[in-house]
Amino acid sequence: MPSLEFEVGLEKTIDWYLENEEWMKNVTNGDYQKYYEEQYEKRENM
Repeated sequence: MPSLEFEVGLEKTIDWYLENEEWMKNVTNGDYQKYYEEQYEKRENM
């Protein structure tokens, strides 16, 4: 049995994203992807 009803969980999720817009900007602006590309590139060159 889920700990939250779907509607409550969805509302909480939306609220979290709205309260963490800076985090969203960092994830969606491409810097996040660049970070991971650099990290995996370093692994491949080891």
